[in-house]
Amino acid sequence: MTHYAAPCWYGKLPSAGDFVKRRFPDVLYRQWSSWFQVGLHHWQSSQEGDNAPSRPFLNAPVWNFVVPPMLGSQLIQMGCLIAARDSVGRNYPLCALRHFTPAEWSPALLARSGEWYQQVGNTLLRVVQGGGSPEQLDQALISIPQPQPPQETGEPSDILNVIGHGDTPSTLNWTLPGENFDPQFYTSFWWTNQSDGFPLYTQVHSGNFTAQLFSLLFDPAGGAKPGRNGLYPPMFES
Repeated sequence: MTHYAAPCWYGKLPSAGDFVKRRFPDVLYRQWSSWFQVGLHHWQSSQEGDNAPSRPFLNAPVWNFVVPPMLGSQLIQMGCLIAARDSVGRNYPLCALRHFTPAEWSPALLARSGEWYQQVGNTLLRVVQGGGSPEQLDQALISIPQPQPPQETGEPSDILNVIGHGDTPSTLNWTLPGENFDPQFYTSFWWTNQSDGFPLYTQVHSGNFTAQLFSLLFDPAGGAKPGRNGLYPPMFES
Protein backbone atom coordinates (compact mmCIF):
# COMPACT_ATOMS: atom_id res chain seq x y z
CA MET A 1 0.00 0.00 0.00
CA THR A 2 1.24 3.47 -0.92
CA HIS A 3 1.13 6.04 1.88
CA TYR A 4 0.40 9.65 0.99
CA ALA A 5 0.18 12.77 3.13
CA ALA A 6 -2.69 12.70 5.63
CA PRO A 7 -5.84 14.61 4.65
CA CYS A 8 -5.87 18.29 5.53
CA TRP A 9 -8.80 20.61 6.08
CA TYR A 10 -9.65 24.25 6.67
CA GLY A 11 -12.72 26.40 7.29
CA LYS A 12 -15.36 26.92 9.94
CA LEU A 13 -17.43 24.52 12.05
CA PRO A 14 -20.67 25.08 13.97
CA SER A 15 -18.85 23.90 17.11
CA ALA A 16 -16.02 26.45 16.85
CA GLY A 17 -16.00 30.22 17.16
CA ASP A 18 -13.26 30.91 14.64
CA PHE A 19 -11.29 29.40 11.79
CA VAL A 20 -9.98 25.88 12.25
CA LYS A 21 -7.50 23.91 10.17
CA ARG A 22 -5.31 20.84 10.35
CA ARG A 23 -2.16 20.15 8.27
CA PHE A 24 -3.21 22.62 5.55
CA PRO A 25 0.01 23.66 3.75
CA ASP A 26 0.61 27.41 3.90
CA VAL A 27 0.74 27.79 0.13
CA LEU A 28 -2.65 26.10 -0.25
CA TYR A 29 -4.09 27.97 2.73
CA ARG A 30 -3.26 31.31 1.12
CA GLN A 31 -4.93 30.31 -2.13
CA TRP A 32 -8.10 28.85 -0.63
CA SER A 33 -8.58 31.50 2.06
CA SER A 34 -8.13 34.29 -0.49
CA TRP A 35 -10.72 32.69 -2.77
CA PHE A 36 -13.17 32.20 0.09
CA GLN A 37 -12.78 35.85 1.10
CA VAL A 38 -13.33 37.14 -2.44
CA GLY A 39 -16.22 34.75 -3.06
CA LEU A 40 -18.02 35.58 0.18
CA HIS A 41 -17.61 39.31 -0.41
CA HIS A 42 -19.11 38.92 -3.88
CA TRP A 43 -21.90 36.74 -2.46
CA GLN A 44 -22.79 39.24 0.26
CA SER A 45 -22.64 42.26 -2.04
CA SER A 46 -24.96 40.58 -4.56
CA GLN A 47 -27.65 39.64 -2.06
CA GLU A 48 -29.60 42.84 -2.64
CA GLY A 49 -29.02 43.11 -6.39
CA ASP A 50 -30.66 41.61 -9.47
CA ASN A 51 -28.28 38.64 -9.29
CA ALA A 52 -29.13 37.82 -5.68
CA PRO A 53 -28.47 34.16 -4.75
CA SER A 54 -31.52 31.97 -5.27
CA ARG A 55 -30.94 29.91 -2.11
CA PRO A 56 -29.43 30.41 1.37
CA PHE A 57 -25.68 29.83 1.52
CA LEU A 58 -25.99 26.81 3.83
CA ASN A 59 -28.32 25.06 1.37
CA ALA A 60 -25.58 24.67 -1.24
CA PRO A 61 -24.55 21.17 -2.37
CA VAL A 62 -21.48 19.29 -1.22
CA TRP A 63 -18.92 19.40 -4.03
CA ASN A 64 -16.12 17.07 -5.09
CA PHE A 65 -13.13 18.57 -6.85
CA VAL A 66 -9.80 17.77 -8.42
CA VAL A 67 -7.46 20.73 -8.92
CA PRO A 68 -4.13 20.91 -10.78
CA PRO A 69 -1.11 22.68 -9.26
CA MET A 70 -1.91 26.37 -8.90
CA LEU A 71 0.51 29.29 -9.05
CA GLY A 72 3.15 28.95 -6.37
CA SER A 73 2.36 25.29 -5.70
CA GLN A 74 3.31 21.95 -7.19
CA LEU A 75 0.53 20.06 -5.42
CA ILE A 76 -2.38 18.31 -7.10
CA GLN A 77 -5.47 18.43 -4.90
CA MET A 78 -8.58 16.28 -4.64
CA GLY A 79 -11.24 16.73 -1.99
CA CYS A 80 -14.65 18.04 -0.99
CA LEU A 81 -16.13 21.47 -0.28
CA ILE A 82 -19.24 22.34 1.76
CA ALA A 83 -20.98 25.50 2.96
CA ALA A 84 -20.63 25.85 6.74
CA ARG A 85 -20.73 28.42 9.54
CA ASP A 86 -19.14 29.04 12.92
CA SER A 87 -20.76 28.92 16.36
CA VAL A 88 -22.06 32.49 16.09
CA GLY A 89 -23.59 31.98 12.65
CA ARG A 90 -20.98 33.49 10.33
CA ASN A 91 -21.05 31.70 6.98
CA TYR A 92 -17.81 30.25 5.64
CA PRO A 93 -16.89 27.19 3.55
CA LEU A 94 -15.25 24.04 4.90
CA CYS A 95 -12.76 22.23 2.67
CA ALA A 96 -11.06 18.85 3.13
CA LEU A 97 -8.52 17.53 0.68
CA ARG A 98 -5.56 15.31 -0.05
CA HIS A 99 -2.59 16.68 -1.97
CA PHE A 100 -0.12 14.85 -4.16
CA THR A 101 3.16 15.71 -5.84
CA PRO A 102 3.41 15.08 -9.59
CA ALA A 103 5.60 12.04 -8.80
CA GLU A 104 2.88 10.57 -6.57
CA TRP A 105 0.04 11.23 -8.98
CA SER A 106 -1.53 8.79 -11.40
CA PRO A 107 -4.81 9.07 -13.36
CA ALA A 108 -5.86 5.69 -11.96
CA LEU A 109 -5.66 7.14 -8.45
CA LEU A 110 -8.43 9.61 -9.29
CA ALA A 111 -10.51 7.09 -11.22
CA ARG A 112 -10.56 4.74 -8.21
CA SER A 113 -11.49 7.41 -5.64
CA GLY A 114 -15.28 7.29 -5.85
CA GLU A 115 -15.77 5.71 -2.43
CA TRP A 116 -13.23 8.05 -0.85
CA TYR A 117 -15.05 11.10 -2.19
CA GLN A 118 -18.37 9.77 -0.92
CA GLN A 119 -17.03 9.18 2.58
CA VAL A 120 -15.31 12.57 2.80
CA GLY A 121 -18.40 14.40 1.57
CA ASN A 122 -20.65 12.52 3.97
CA THR A 123 -18.26 13.23 6.86
CA LEU A 124 -18.30 16.98 6.16
CA LEU A 125 -22.09 16.92 5.82
CA ARG A 126 -22.51 15.19 9.19
CA VAL A 127 -20.23 17.58 11.06
CA VAL A 128 -21.90 20.67 9.57
CA GLN A 129 -25.47 19.47 10.07
CA GLY A 130 -25.11 17.41 13.22
CA GLY A 131 -22.23 19.02 15.03
CA GLY A 132 -18.85 17.68 16.05
CA SER A 133 -15.60 19.05 17.41
CA PRO A 134 -12.54 19.77 15.26
CA GLU A 135 -10.86 16.73 16.83
CA GLN A 136 -13.79 14.48 15.91
CA LEU A 137 -13.78 15.74 12.33
CA ASP A 138 -10.03 15.25 12.06
CA GLN A 139 -10.14 11.68 13.33
CA ALA A 140 -13.05 10.84 11.05
CA LEU A 141 -11.20 12.13 7.98
CA ILE A 142 -7.97 10.33 8.91
CA SER A 143 -9.87 7.06 9.37
CA ILE A 144 -11.21 7.08 5.79
CA PRO A 145 -9.14 4.63 3.71
CA GLN A 146 -6.92 6.58 1.35
CA PRO A 147 -7.39 6.06 -2.38
CA GLN A 148 -4.88 3.69 -3.92
CA PRO A 149 -3.66 3.24 -7.49
CA PRO A 150 -4.10 -0.26 -8.91
CA GLN A 151 -1.38 -2.77 -8.11
CA GLU A 152 1.06 -3.40 -10.91
CA THR A 153 0.59 -6.92 -12.27
CA GLY A 154 3.19 -6.83 -15.01
CA GLU A 155 3.76 -5.02 -18.27
CA PRO A 156 0.49 -3.70 -19.75
CA SER A 157 -0.45 -4.75 -23.23
CA ASP A 158 0.05 -1.99 -25.80
CA ILE A 159 -2.87 -3.31 -27.82
CA LEU A 160 -5.17 -3.33 -24.79
CA ASN A 161 -4.17 0.24 -24.00
CA VAL A 162 -4.89 1.32 -27.57
CA ILE A 163 -8.39 -0.18 -27.60
CA GLY A 164 -9.12 1.02 -24.07
CA HIS A 165 -9.35 -2.32 -22.26
CA GLY A 166 -6.26 -1.46 -20.22
CA ASP A 167 -7.95 1.49 -18.56
CA THR A 168 -8.88 1.39 -14.88
CA PRO A 169 -12.68 1.29 -14.41
CA SER A 170 -13.84 4.55 -12.83
CA THR A 171 -15.69 4.51 -9.51
CA LEU A 172 -16.51 8.24 -9.69
CA ASN A 173 -20.13 9.34 -9.95
CA TRP A 174 -18.99 11.56 -12.85
CA THR A 175 -16.46 9.81 -15.05
CA LEU A 176 -15.17 12.81 -17.02
CA PRO A 177 -12.58 13.93 -14.42
CA GLY A 178 -11.04 10.47 -14.38
CA GLU A 179 -10.84 10.51 -18.16
CA ASN A 180 -9.80 14.11 -18.86
CA PHE A 181 -8.08 15.64 -15.83
CA ASP A 182 -4.42 16.41 -16.55
CA PRO A 183 -2.24 18.12 -13.91
CA GLN A 184 -0.25 19.79 -16.68
CA PHE A 185 -3.28 21.81 -17.76
CA TYR A 186 -4.79 24.58 -15.67
CA THR A 187 -8.29 23.08 -15.55
CA SER A 188 -10.14 21.97 -12.42
CA PHE A 189 -13.20 19.71 -12.28
CA TRP A 190 -16.07 20.14 -9.80
CA TRP A 191 -19.07 17.86 -9.37
CA THR A 192 -21.68 17.32 -6.68
CA ASN A 193 -20.98 14.64 -4.10
CA GLN A 194 -24.67 13.60 -3.98
CA SER A 195 -24.46 12.39 -0.36
CA ASP A 196 -26.84 15.26 0.45
CA GLY A 197 -29.51 14.22 -2.06
CA PHE A 198 -28.61 16.75 -4.77
CA PRO A 199 -28.56 15.49 -8.36
CA LEU A 200 -25.36 15.53 -10.37
CA TYR A 201 -24.25 19.07 -11.21
CA THR A 202 -20.89 19.63 -12.88
CA GLN A 203 -18.49 22.46 -13.56
CA VAL A 204 -15.20 22.65 -15.45
CA HIS A 205 -13.13 25.73 -14.62
CA SER A 206 -9.96 27.06 -16.24
CA GLY A 207 -7.49 29.28 -14.43
CA ASN A 208 -7.46 30.73 -10.94
CA PHE A 209 -10.42 30.38 -8.62
CA THR A 210 -12.81 33.31 -9.16
CA ALA A 211 -15.84 34.92 -7.53
CA GLN A 212 -17.91 33.61 -10.44
CA LEU A 213 -16.83 30.04 -9.72
CA PHE A 214 -17.69 30.54 -6.03
CA SER A 215 -21.19 31.72 -6.98
CA LEU A 216 -21.73 28.82 -9.38
CA LEU A 217 -20.80 26.29 -6.71
CA PHE A 218 -22.66 27.78 -3.76
CA ASP A 219 -25.71 28.86 -5.79
CA PRO A 220 -25.98 26.33 -8.63
CA ALA A 221 -29.66 27.16 -9.20
CA GLY A 222 -28.59 30.73 -9.89
CA GLY A 223 -26.59 29.46 -12.83
CA ALA A 224 -29.86 28.97 -14.70
CA LYS A 225 -30.50 32.73 -14.75
CA PRO A 226 -30.25 34.41 -18.16
CA GLY A 227 -26.74 35.40 -19.14
CA ARG A 228 -25.02 33.04 -16.71
CA ASN A 229 -23.34 29.69 -17.22
CA GLY A 230 -26.17 27.36 -16.26
CA LEU A 231 -25.74 24.03 -14.49
CA TYR A 232 -29.20 22.65 -15.25
CA PRO A 233 -28.92 20.07 -16.70
CA PRO A 234 -25.34 18.88 -16.03
CA MET A 235 -22.86 20.37 -18.47
CA PHE A 236 -21.47 16.96 -19.34
CA GLU A 237 -22.95 13.52 -19.35
CA SER A 238 -21.32 10.99 -17.02
